[in-house]
Amino acid sequence: MKLLSGFFLSLVLVLISACTTMSVEECKVARWGEVGLRDGLAGQPLSKLNDLSKDCAEAKVTVDTNAYLQGRDQGLITYCRPDNAVKLGLEGKTYYGACPASIDGDFRRRFSVGREVYDSREQVRSLDSRRMTLERQLRDAQKDDDRRKYRNELSDLDYSLRRARDRARDAEYSLSRLR
Repeated sequence: MKLLSGFFLSLVLVLISACTTMSVEECKVARWGEVGLRDGLAGQPLSKLNDLSKDCAEAKVTVDTNAYLQGRDQGLITYCRPDNAVKLGLEGKTYYGACPASIDGDFRRRFSVGREVYDSREQVRSLDSRRMTLERQLRDAQKDDDRRKYRNELSDLDYSLRRARDRARDAEYSLSRLR
């Protein structure tokens, strides 16, 4: 029983430590301007600074907020470019609203267009994969009822696939007009 409770305690500690943004050692040696730059280049929200402050306070280390913010601002200059918004969307990334209000609207619009292309392509891929599975099941089916069921599913899937391809084509057209 002690072994089992020790295992669970270890598991809980691992899970809790996975939630931290920085370890005690990282807090002690951090170059806050570089940390801010890295977070800015990644488009991390400003709330990340609060997480860092909490983690490092447990290590009795104070975050150099000014250095962090200066580094983050430098990183955001690169991150908040309009072409990066499209790229992030096309990669299926998430936008956390990190860009300054003056460009946030345009950034979101461009990100959304790229994300729509990504999402629609993923849907087509998923439906194509499902289609291949159903075709294999149809081919391997031994009973007429099973074959009928797979044909019906394939028919329904064909309709969904046509709609998904139309959506992907529309999204790609919107992307081409944006560039």
